[in-house]
Amino acid sequence: MAWLVGQKLHDGRYTIERELGRGYFGITYLVSDRDRKRLAIETISDDLLSQLTPPEIDNLQEKFLQEAVKLAKCKHSHIVHIKEPFLEGNQVCIVMEYIDGVDLASRAQHQLPEAEALRYIQQMGEALNAVHENGLVHRNVKPANILLRAGKSEAVLIDFGLARGSDNPLTTLDPNTADGFDSLELYHADAQLGAYTDIYSLAGTLYFLLTGQIPPTAMERSLGRARLTAPKQINSQVSDRTNEAIITGMALAAADRPQTMQDWLDILGVQRQVPLPWQNGNFMTWLAVIATIAAVIGTIAAWLVLKPSPPPKPTGTPKSQLIQPMRDILITHKLT
Repeated sequence: MAWLVGQKLHDGRYTIERELGRGYFGITYLVSDRDRKRLAIETISDDLLSQLTPPEIDNLQEKFLQEAVKLAKCKHSHIVHIKEPFLEGNQVCIVMEYIDGVDLASRAQHQLPEAEALRYIQQMGEALNAVHENGLVHRNVKPANILLRAGKSEAVLIDFGLARGSDNPLTTLDPNTADGFDSLELYHADAQLGAYTDIYSLAGTLYFLLTGQIPPTAMERSLGRARLTAPKQINSQVSDRTNEAIITGMALAAADRPQTMQDWLDILGVQRQVPLPWQNGNFMTWLAVIATIAAVIGTIAAWLVLKPSPPPKPTGTPKSQLIQPMRDILITHKLT
């Protein structure tokens, strides 16, 4: 049963403000905590749970919770921050930061300049690298699930497809509701998922950003009902390298795609962003280091200023001091 506006969750810690989004797999709510801070809560959709048996629900909820715990460990500036998972009745809930911004689906209603699109894709690629390193697959990468922080060119990945983690056929894609960002393996309950699954979706996202068109679904392509038009044929401003990277990333067979996100980013040709030390959350530590260095430099400078001057050296150099070095040079030259 969907929660109502004003309803309290988790022993009154969170209050429902409104529903943010709903899909077949999950529902996301905007909530406020006791300090009136706005957050988001994601839970499994009632539509999905109503079609499962009690044992199947238990299995799905357990996997949903396990992946939520893993996701909470993915600390990255371009991944939505997970605060905590909790149980509300028999529902697993995930509390996360609320990002007030526009999604890329809205931002890219028309074609984006390639440089801007690649900046967002690079940020998402590095975020997904962190996801994959923690043994997770996002499963739901698409423009609507990438938000831009208000006033910044900073993209944040949200709405992980955690409810797609079960091997139940009902948790796989419905061909009638799937979109062009889902890889072919997501249609099958027993298919092995990996980084290549998210590569397909991110390549499809880049396709959309540069062409303004949603690519045909993988199922339609596999059945010969549609073909993938090269993005450069739609937007002549797309570079050859980006065009080829998109086509490679959207190969129907998982084995034909790059097997790691970094491999695909290398093909795309984007440079890895290396955050400055003070951008890693250790600002005060680095401030203390800088202050210490400044103090040492100040001490050395003061010592040099106050250091007593040496006595003046006599003008002219004794002949004996000039001859001995010359002898040494001559002897060395003869020996060699």
